[in-house]
Amino acid sequence: MPKQEDKDIRSIETLHRFSPLADLDRDQLEEILEHAQWLHARKRDMLMDIGDTENSSIFLLKGNVLLEAADGRQRVIKHTDPSSRSPLSRLRPSRYRVTALTPVQYLKISNDMLDELTELDEASEMISSHYLVEETSEENADFSTQMVAHIYEDLHRHTLMLLSWHPVALSTSQKILGEPQGNEKVIETAMLDPVLSLKLLKSAQLHGRPGSAITSIESAVFQLGTQKVHKLTFMNLFRESRDPRTLMLQEAFRSAWERSIMVASVARHLAGKLGMKNPEEAQLTGLLHNTGELTIISYAYNFYREITAQELQDCILMFGKETGRMVLSHWNIFHSLSQSICDSTEWMHDHGRSEPTVTDIVIAARACVQISRKDNSNPPPPLPQIPALRKLRLDTPDSILATELRTYAEDVLEDARQLLGINY
Repeated sequence: MPKQEDKDIRSIETLHRFSPLADLDRDQLEEILEHAQWLHARKRDMLMDIGDTENSSIFLLKGNVLLEAADGRQRVIKHTDPSSRSPLSRLRPSRYRVTALTPVQYLKISNDMLDELTELDEASEMISSHYLVEETSEENADFSTQMVAHIYEDLHRHTLMLLSWHPVALSTSQKILGEPQGNEKVIETAMLDPVLSLKLLKSAQLHGRPGSAITSIESAVFQLGTQKVHKLTFMNLFRESRDPRTLMLQEAFRSAWERSIMVASVARHLAGKLGMKNPEEAQLTGLLHNTGELTIISYAYNFYREITAQELQDCILMFGKETGRMVLSHWNIFHSLSQSICDSTEWMHDHGRSEPTVTDIVIAARACVQISRKDNSNPPPPLPQIPALRKLRLDTPDSILATELRTYAEDVLEDARQLLGINY
């Protein structure tokens, strides 16, 4: 017979404490409640060893554990710490040894069940593990560690601050708020600011009918209505936009915005040339492809006196994709859209089919923009090696990537700058 304290702790309320489970419905939580293992360990017992391959995740209910990485780094995790809301280790083979420092109670859940119910992936593990194992004090932690910790905590508190670049937020808000406009003009203007577009999708999904899928800015604007769109636009400018204090961050905001606009426009243009049914889907995927980068730059604003351009670039390269995936997941952005966005950040992504997809289109658009801008922040591999370009037959130097699309991208960016009155 379980002890009374075990009966008390075996509850849906307990499961709600853990970030991967917080958004599940009652039926899903009851399924976990029935099939999960509710376990005890004595002091000095090992809950998991480095290299373990058991396909399950451990959640700490009560007590303290020691997390040891393969390279010797250590951290004590207490059940009262914010970090204990995440699995202690998910990747297999395990990268960590987990040892009880006190008598502990813990929960073991099959990863297959977690994947089915929550669609977790290795991205969350990469971020949460970095946060758990590294020392995150202001004195000892490097920039990336502090950044990951702040983003991770704010996501789970539902307080993530995703900033717009102030010149863009100012111009788009003036156009949306300044005079009556039809929905078509509002949609066109909103899509000049990737951050505002993402917030419209998030809010529309939150306020939509259960089970509804918000897959475009058009459907988001229609779902929200004029009043809510205006409120979000106002907040995006006056509370959630910044004009950076340093030239380095100004350049980071500017570059990220330009890349969003150019990739979005090239993706739509290319999708149209290929006769795809919904080029707007490619445009939106391209617009939001660097969500992780925009999030990291937003949080870099808090470190503007302490970081270098190289440190910021290294953090984006290491954590950009995983950060974007977590933001899209926590903000409940429609799954297929989120998946296309995340897949498009991988130069070598190959879905295995011969017919090109939206993801292939956006990868091609990214390659076009990187080459056009001579952007070495995340250069593509040789074009013939990129599966998406082979599928689209854009992998040769004389393809339209080398000519028409590059010119088109520059022209669209210049038009956007003039429309918004951005001069530099």
